[in-house]
Amino acid sequence: MTSSLTLKDVFSDVFKKHNRRDGERIFVAGTSLSTPRPENMLRDWQKPWLFMWVLLAGLFVLFLLQIMIKQGFVEFAIAPYIFFAASVTPVAVLLFYWEMNIPRNIPIYEVMIMFIVGGIISLILTGYLNTIIAPSQACWAPVTEEPAKLLASLVFLRKKKKHYILNGILIGGAIGAGFAAIETAGYIVRYDIEKTGLLRGVLAPGGHVVWAAMYIGALAKVMGPEKLKLEHFSDGFFLKYFFSACGLHFLWNSGISLFPLPVFGDIFHILLTIAAWMLLLQVIRHGIKEVLSITSTGKGNAVVSKGQNRCVSANSARLIGISGIYGEQSFPMKRETLALGRDASICNLVFPENAKGISRKHCTITYDGSKITVRDEGSTYGTFLGNGQKLHAGTVMPLTPGQRFYLADEDNMFEVNY
Repeated sequence: MTSSLTLKDVFSDVFKKHNRRDGERIFVAGTSLSTPRPENMLRDWQKPWLFMWVLLAGLFVLFLLQIMIKQGFVEFAIAPYIFFAASVTPVAVLLFYWEMNIPRNIPIYEVMIMFIVGGIISLILTGYLNTIIAPSQACWAPVTEEPAKLLASLVFLRKKKKHYILNGILIGGAIGAGFAAIETAGYIVRYDIEKTGLLRGVLAPGGHVVWAAMYIGALAKVMGPEKLKLEHFSDGFFLKYFFSACGLHFLWNSGISLFPLPVFGDIFHILLTIAAWMLLLQVIRHGIKEVLSITSTGKGNAVVSKGQNRCVSANSARLIGISGIYGEQSFPMKRETLALGRDASICNLVFPENAKGISRKHCTITYDGSKITVRDEGSTYGTFLGNGQKLHAGTVMPLTPGQRFYLADEDNMFEVNY
């Protein structure tokens, strides 16, 4: 990964070919074994692509369900149709936020909790605020809905480890996506099933899922690594995006019509969607700059897992087990070569005879006093860098400080530190 990252780079992998391993690497993000140290955040990060495939697959399922409805199988198709129509687009946008979370410190199960629980909490708070404020028209909905989503987001944002701007975007996006999905499901039941589901599904990327993401991301920037304080809510940067979201929400519900469109309702909503994403992309840029600043200086405040706070002197190096039988173990290295494999007569780090995928002499790690290199020794199942790149047998590959590699699969992961 280069030392620079632009928005064009972010979307460059969307339609590239991806294999099963790419998907598996995404879904282990956020665990204690896969969350990188702050200075290593960019090294193994995959650019977003999964969200697009989920969106396309979801739309295809909706198409099949519509066929079932038209053929008279309404009682069988109606429940899944409501679920998919309400959630496909918000979830796809949410997955984009998750893939864009370069710190990779929030696992997918936690995102789903925020999506479901956060969405429900925000709707409950909206109902409570409605009884107090009682907005008379739909255009005044942001007076209750945006504060409700803000309060629900604070339940998750207050955790110290979630202090990055991209974390805030993900948290706000999860709350907004949950709110949108549940609200849309209710409207589908109340009104025309197919028309309401199609219209709200198409317009979902310009609504709650982007409004909440922009101002919670802005709040995360204002907070930094500090605990949440009242003064953060009066910061101009946060207020800019919060009131921008409220204004966009007000206009969205105002009933203004410029030019009616089939499927998309009106071009006015398209313009509001573009405006919302232009604002959100400004916050994303701040998040990218934050990551680049941390990775270039090596400074950060991320919480590291047990065994990751490893300081070594300038004249020493360490091979650190991340997962597998050597997980949480650290091996000092001087000017030497360590062999890894199953044969105790020729290897320094010996794996059990029944270790799946590990060869007799799988690979060697060499420290020459200035750098560490890894060499695959013709193993059957291969030696890989942390980003999934397979090493050719006999090729010597330099490893930078903090870089990871694994033998056969990610259950045998190591990291070098020097």
